[in-house]
Parts: sequence; structure tokens; C-alpha cells
Amino acid sequence: MTGESWTVRARQGHYQAVDAASDRQTMDYAVEGLMPATGATIWFGAGSTGKTQLLLWLAAHIAAAGDKTPRQWLGADVNVRGHVLVLTAEDLREHVLQRIGMIARRMIDQSGGSDEDVAALCRRIHVMAFLSMDTTEFTEPNPCLFKRGAGGWQPSAVLKGVESFLDDWNARAEDNGRPEDRIVGVILDSAVSMAGFELANSEATTNFLFYLNRLSRRQKMFWAVIGHTPKDAAKKADDAAIERLRGSAMWSTTPRTVVEVRLAGPSEDLESVRAAHPGLTDRDVVIVEVAKANSLGADLRPRALLRDKRGAYDDITSDFPGIFNAAPAPSRGKATLHTPELRRAVLALLASFDGGKPGTVIERDAIRAAFNAAKASSPVLAAISDEIEGKRGKTPGTLAKELADMNKAGLIDTHRGNIRIVDLAADNDQPLAEAAE
Repeated sequence: MTGESWTVRARQGHYQAVDAASDRQTMDYAVEGLMPATGATIWFGAGSTGKTQLLLWLAAHIAAAGDKTPRQWLGADVNVRGHVLVLTAEDLREHVLQRIGMIARRMIDQSGGSDEDVAALCRRIHVMAFLSMDTTEFTEPNPCLFKRGAGGWQPSAVLKGVESFLDDWNARAEDNGRPEDRIVGVILDSAVSMAGFELANSEATTNFLFYLNRLSRRQKMFWAVIGHTPKDAAKKADDAAIERLRGSAMWSTTPRTVVEVRLAGPSEDLESVRAAHPGLTDRDVVIVEVAKANSLGADLRPRALLRDKRGAYDDITSDFPGIFNAAPAPSRGKATLHTPELRRAVLALLASFDGGKPGTVIERDAIRAAFNAAKASSPVLAAISDEIEGKRGKTPGTLAKELADMNKAGLIDTHRGNIRIVDLAADNDQPLAEAAE
């Protein structure tokens, strides 16, 4: 601390960039190219895409210690080791601990460690789950980190308490000669439930992120903040990823890095993944990609992850190098002619299940798998995408649209999620001209 204000120091020339002429320092990354070691990083996506699970998996990699711990996460070097604090107002403590335990056991099993290694890893992750604290343990009316007072938006007593805990814990680690026991990062789950203000409020967002960035720099740690996409994010599917981040533009401009976590969609080619994993569902492949970064050396490569039933993920990016080479989805808003040939091809696809007998029930994932297997030899099917979700039933050029039309014609019933064959022989095989939506 200098004891002088920034305006005084500016007049004295202290902010001239003369050091840039000889500065050779590199950027500080906790995970090389993906997450800076200090400052706020936003991890955003739609609900239930796996954001919390992903960051708990990251926490396990950072908290792991010893010779057999993973040295990389998502193919990038892990540069910091230490304790991690998880702040949550969305999950009960026992649920978070269950997730951490599953991740830790899987990771230690893969490295050849023991139960003692699992316990040692778990001890290095702290969980403050405010929903699980009674009124004696947590006396505040809510766990919001910022509040509006007479002087504007300020850190709440909760955030000040967290800040004090971090200072005290790390001072004790240093005093005990154990810098490896420092807390090096905080996971905030989530901005929606804990910020304390409407996320579209630019002034509050600016104050909040400015405070977090300065705090993390002083304490030499990162803050990984979970954000969300708005409810109408699907309407922005063709826009830049950053346009899908919920709230004020400051959520995307102020953090050092912004990362999108989403389910794989029409922009990914999952055919080879489905061939290798026959039971694959729409929610099993998660895409992680840096949407924006302020730091030199940022790694902008997308990653494809396969969910593991034990709570973690497998990075399958290198196993399926063509996953990001899907053909562009058909343009929206253009008239599409549904030909008799296409209708007959989809009818034949449905008839391949139990001979197309009325009453046959087919799961959507099974239809998609059959479609992807058949389109290699069917140019008619190859002309449409394998999007099969009901919400795509009005999107021309998708399998979902063809099934929706057949549902309207009474050939099948799609109202209960799966596809039930009613009467495939009732089709009149006439072309359907559909106007643009």
C-alpha cells in the first residue's frame, strides 16, 4: 500500500507503461489456457447441462496431491494445487458431498491410489452449503453476497465472512509452513442464487465483479462463478455463444474468461460417438468452449466430454476428431418441400422396428441411431438433420419435423415422449408443401 490516491500517483507518472518495454512475464493460469489463477471466470450454460459437476471435477483435479494425481484437465496443464472452497445455495451439503466422493473415487481409482488418497483429496475441498445450515449456524436472512446500501452496492456480511475465512485459513497455512494447504480457488454456485441482485443490473454487476476481481488478486486465488443462459437461449442458437449468457453485458466483459457449457447439438457430428456408445442419449455429450478471454495464450479449442455414471467425465475430443465437423444445419425461415421420397424413407425407418406393427413403441434415441445408420446409404435421409427433440418439430429439414408431420397425419403418436406406431399404412404418400415459419 502506498498511502497515496490513484490521482496523485497518476500525476507523478507512476502509471506510465515504461515497464512494458522489458516485461517478459507470462499469463498466470490455474489451468493452462482455460482458467486464470486469479480473477473471476464465468462458466455458463442452460440448466442441467452439468456445470456444477464439471467444476467439482475441476476442484478434484486441483485439490489432488501426490505423485499419482492427474497433471492435466481437459488436455491442459494444471498449474496450481491446493484447497478449493465450494459456495452453494442450490444443493444440500449431503448431495454435494456425494458428488465429490464419486468423482474422487473414480479419479483415484484411475491413478492407482488408495482409500486414504480419496480421503486426503476430499479433505482439501471445503463445502459451504447454506441450505443445510440451521439458523444458529447461519443467521443471515439469505446467502446473497452483495446488497444495496446507502453508499450503493456493497459486499454483504456473508461475502465479508467468506473473505475473512479465506484470509485466516491461508495465513495459518503459511504460518505452519504448508503453502500447499492454501485455498487457491472458490467455486460459486451460482450467480443467480447468490449474487443478491437482478443479473441484468449493470451497476450491481460491475461492482460485484470488480470486487471479486480485486479480492481474488489480493488473495491470490480464482473465483469460478456459475452463470446461466436465459429461457429463450434456444432462439440465439445461431448467435455467438456470448450472446447466450444471462444478464448484463458486464457478465461477459468484466471476467477474465467466459466459458460455455452446453449439450452437444446439431453443430456436432455424433455419429461415430453413437456407434462406439450404442446407449448414448442426448444428454451424454457435453461441449466446453471458451466464449471469450482477456488473457494472452487463451486456449479457444472446444472440448467434447462424455458423462460418466460415477459423476465425472471422459474427455473424448481426441478420440473423435471429427466431432466438430458437422455439416451446417439447414437455414431457418426458408420454405422446405417434404417429398414423397422423404416420407417413404422415414416410413421405412419406422417399419424397421418390429415390422412397423401398430402399437410398437420406439424410443427417440433408438430412432436417431437407426436414422444415422441408414443415412449413409440414403441420400434422401442425409438431406435432413438428426435433430429429434419435440421442440424441433416446427424446424424444416429435421427428423423431428418429419415425425411431427406424421403425428399430425395420424400415422404415429409422439405425445408421450417416445414414438408409438398407430398405422403406417394410412399414409396417402402425397407431398406436403410447408411455408416458412
